[in-house]
Amino acid sequence: MKDKSKIIKFPGSPTEMSTSYYEDAFLDFEFGEPYQEFLDEEDYPGLVRYCKQQAEQRPTDLYAQYNLGDAYVLNGEYEKAIQSMSEHHRRHPWNQDYQHVILRALFALGKTEDDFDWTEKPVVLRMSDSIVDTCYEMLKRKRKPRSPIELHTQLILQGYLLFTEDDLLKALVNDGRFSVDNADSAIWAEVRIARKKRK
Repeated sequence: MKDKSKIIKFPGSPTEMSTSYYEDAFLDFEFGEPYQEFLDEEDYPGLVRYCKQQAEQRPTDLYAQYNLGDAYVLNGEYEKAIQSMSEHHRRHPWNQDYQHVILRALFALGKTEDDFDWTEKPVVLRMSDSIVDTCYEMLKRKRKPRSPIELHTQLILQGYLLFTEDDLLKALVNDGRFSVDNADSAIWAEVRIARKKRK
């Protein structure tokens, strides 16, 4: 007979996990399919109803709460989005998803980030010389060109961006430090540091 006391158990191993872990994973999969269908059909009132039901059934699920706020924004219910995310932002001020829903709703209402009482104020980046300088620093040591989409994606890590890939492309084209091929499209454009001409 084996001595069960000598069996090594690792935290989080299947024998240690409750069945609720597996149920949650299943629910996440089940949640995703209908959610995507509402998005694909652009049925935003239906999306709100669905997300509200999910958020009520899973009050501690951070994603379910975020999805409800996001659905309100998509449905044009900006005040509701701010109201629903405010409480969650206070409890989880580090959660950028909640911050971004609030910001999207504020900007849609013609307001700014200063029109909300933040527990932790997010960084909002607008197109500026500083953004172009940051792109220059990103590309300075790169041999291969980068697309404005790649640069835009890297900038997202620094804050909420109030400019598009196309806005970024336009700013880079207008700055003499960059060489831009295929400048008609942010998808196909290739940006590199312009080579200095030899005298």
